[in-house]
Amino acid sequence: MFCSCMKSEFGLILALSLLTFACTSRPVGLDDEAGVTTAMGESTGANTDEAGSTTPSEDSTSDEAPATFVPIEEDLSHQPCNSFLQDCPPGEKCVPFSANGTTWDDNKCVPIMGDQQVGETCWWGGLVDATDNCDASSICWDAQEIAGELIGTCLMICQGTADTPECPPMSSCIVADDGPIAICMPICDPLVQDCGEGRACYWSSSSFNCIATSEDLATGEPCGFINDCAAGNFCVDGLALPSCMGAACCTPYCDLQLGDADCLAQPGTACVPFFEPGLAPPTYENLGLCVVPG
Repeated sequence: MFCSCMKSEFGLILALSLLTFACTSRPVGLDDEAGVTTAMGESTGANTDEAGSTTPSEDSTSDEAPATFVPIEEDLSHQPCNSFLQDCPPGEKCVPFSANGTTWDDNKCVPIMGDQQVGETCWWGGLVDATDNCDASSICWDAQEIAGELIGTCLMICQGTADTPECPPMSSCIVADDGPIAICMPICDPLVQDCGEGRACYWSSSSFNCIATSEDLATGEPCGFINDCAAGNFCVDGLALPSCMGAACCTPYCDLQLGDADCLAQPGTACVPFFEPGLAPPTYENLGLCVVPG
């Protein structure tokens, strides 16, 4: 069992379904229930009992964009659309948003308000407004408050279809809630942790992706979401560890070629293959996790 949902810096928990991806290569002995939340507040699983669900505070709302947090009013007049079809009128794009002001629950057409490219800095108008200054093919993601504005990075909107999503090389399509969110996130190497400042390489139920870090919890610390753990660690069921003081705790990734050398920080564990035999994706054949051998 492991945690496959992400926690947002803004405390917004949204039940997504990253687990809709085929998990034929899921980790050995790990459950498909749990969660991971990003800095924009999306969550990818059912493990919300520990972290709970919260709503934005009153002082974090605004009627203006781009410097806005989540408005509390509902948007009931939006034009629905399909993220993969991008079936909005000319000059608009289809983006995920929140009609109720707390969770992503639909898509709507918004004006294209800029031409920032994938990987470039952007501003975001909040869950309800949902505008940004990314170009027509991308949306602003991992937004964090900086000087009164929500600042993030443009990520490409998945192309293709929900059944066969398409993304550029070195990225994979993360689809959630049957479509409101469908974005191309950078893939990464958990042993190298090559995601850059403020992010770490976490398993997102179909691939390893660069996701915003949350708590930076050390090895052995109790966790509720994948991105609670510091870079190089994974949030795993406490039963898989010898001395976890919570339902789940952080434990290191390890290199199977090095044996148990990477597991010294977690006494009583051994380097166990992360994937079932023969099911590891290319480049991840030597990936292990420090858990109690079974």
